[in-house]
Amino acid sequence: MKKNYLIAMSIIVLLMFGYFYQLQNKQVKQLRQEVNKLNEKIELLQKNEQQLKVKLEEALEKNKPKPIPVSVKKKRFINMMVPALNEVYDELKQQFLEVQNYIDENKQTEKIKSLKEFYKVETNQELLYALKPHPKSIALAQGAMESAWGQSRFFKEANNIFGVWSFNKNEPRIAASGKRGSKTIWLKKYASVKESIKDYYITLSRSSAFKEFRKVNYENPDPFLLVTKLDRYSEKKAAYGRELAAMIKYNKFTKYDDKEFIVQKEQKTLTKEEAQKEEELENSAIQNSNDEVTTSREIEDSIKEDKVVKQEKNSNENKTLQTEQKKSLEENKINKKQKKIEKTEKIENITKDSEKIEEETK
Repeated sequence: MKKNYLIAMSIIVLLMFGYFYQLQNKQVKQLRQEVNKLNEKIELLQKNEQQLKVKLEEALEKNKPKPIPVSVKKKRFINMMVPALNEVYDELKQQFLEVQNYIDENKQTEKIKSLKEFYKVETNQELLYALKPHPKSIALAQGAMESAWGQSRFFKEANNIFGVWSFNKNEPRIAASGKRGSKTIWLKKYASVKESIKDYYITLSRSSAFKEFRKVNYENPDPFLLVTKLDRYSEKKAAYGRELAAMIKYNKFTKYDDKEFIVQKEQKTLTKEEAQKEEELENSAIQNSNDEVTTSREIEDSIKEDKVVKQEKNSNENKTLQTEQKKSLEENKINKKQKKIEKTEKIENITKDSEKIEEETK
């Protein structure tokens, strides 16, 4: 009986094990089917995502602004700059001729005195050096190089065509991305293109860094000679002049120059090889200029030197004034003492005369 019971229980256990085993296999099979379905969905989603990514890239590429051809950049830059440059140049030229006429007629007006103070010069000749505007071809070449044909951030945000630095925290200005050591470089912000051009001419006319440039411009204003005197404008030094000469020659900027003032040499037509070389030099000059400061710190140093000279001059003038005042005080003391002595002597003489008269009367 007991044996039959055990056999029966064993059979029941085996049946139950078989049932649960089959049930487990069924569940595992269902789970595998669900996992496979999920994997198929994931693959489908990944495929759709890849397709969307491709379509998005195609759309972005299609709508991406096309690079502006260099020829278009040049045309836009010249059309923008030449009218304002002509205005500034004509105003400076008129002032130069007016002052030159006054000096020739030996008229020392208040205007000449004021201009000498502004341009920090002592003689009439130095004033004429400062007032005579340099060739427009140089301004165009420097403007194109420093602003990357009008594409630089300095120009777009601040109308700063020539990379002119700012040393006054109270004036409108913007910061460059790069630094010189730990020092932030600030560039002036102008209200207009004309204002930028005028300040550029004034910078070259006042800074002690460009005395030789001004002298040559007055005596022999040949653009290709003058650019060799601008090595202190840029950290590129002598290479800067060569790049400017290439830009002037390749773009025929001398056609914008004032023929009355310029020593105009006949320019030969460039050969294909020469033109290619000039173009490569030009491209190298403006490469990566969108936010790159190439103007030299020597301009800043020259301005500081001018300030020191001015301070020393003011100090000497103050010392002279103090000396003169001291001398004047001493002279006044002497005069007062002398007058007191004279007054005493006069009183004594009057007293003596009075006594003499009394004696004679007796």
